[in-house]
Amino acid sequence: MSNVEFIKATDIQSACTALKNPGYMAVSGGSDLVVKIRNGMYPNLKGLVDISGLNQLNHIRTDENKVIIGSGCTMNQIASDHLLQDYFPVLVKAASTVGALQIRNSATIGGNVANASPAGDTIPALYVLEANVFVVGCNGNRKIPIAEFFISPGKTKLEPGEIIEGFSLLLRKTRGEFLKLGERRAHAISKINLAVATWNDGRDHFRIAMGSVAPTVLRCKEAEEYLENCEKLDEAAIARAAEIVSDTARPISDLRSTKAYRKQMAGVLLKRALTKLI
Repeated sequence: MSNVEFIKATDIQSACTALKNPGYMAVSGGSDLVVKIRNGMYPNLKGLVDISGLNQLNHIRTDENKVIIGSGCTMNQIASDHLLQDYFPVLVKAASTVGALQIRNSATIGGNVANASPAGDTIPALYVLEANVFVVGCNGNRKIPIAEFFISPGKTKLEPGEIIEGFSLLLRKTRGEFLKLGERRAHAISKINLAVATWNDGRDHFRIAMGSVAPTVLRCKEAEEYLENCEKLDEAAIARAAEIVSDTARPISDLRSTKAYRKQMAGVLLKRALTKLI
């Protein structure tokens, strides 16, 4: 990294201008990006634009009927925020599982999303909360639904000169669970993870998303509809929803796990999550 230019951004516009240059990338916490650089994944890297000091990216605030989470908010900042704990427990639980305490003090939600790993822990939580991604760039601002933001592993709809400004969540009180399986309880990339959120506005709503079972995080709309139309969420209903989730998963076998194990555990994790919620 000795030949890489380092730019400390003073405002969003200057950051976006620098990022228009080929080979320049944004960095904040760096917990994902620095590892990739050291592993030689960006041989054409020419410059890093540090956006960690941009205060407008580091706040959690309400705006009318929405909650805005800045992309620079750390995992510990999210996990300890009382508003998020009260309204979006699935996101709080997901943020609490990212690495060790030291990593959570630097790792940001924007970096976790921009990294675009199918195993990213906060991404399924944002899916089930139906978040919108606010993107800012040299050519203006964009709002992209989280489910449309990812193209493939490691690739998003961010264009040169753009950064993630933050995430917008509808201010409604939800209940939720986030579960993951790895080689260890922490410090490990998920073999599979799963997020569930539910809320009631006169009727029960369910959202289910899984990571590490497809090229991008996967929503299970069939299982959601099944749960919402169940007259009674008993053991048999939960078992049937788990079967649907297992059938929906489209994993591969790799160094971390097998396809068969991931499909089976998708259903197991949903059973555990629904049992906790119900």
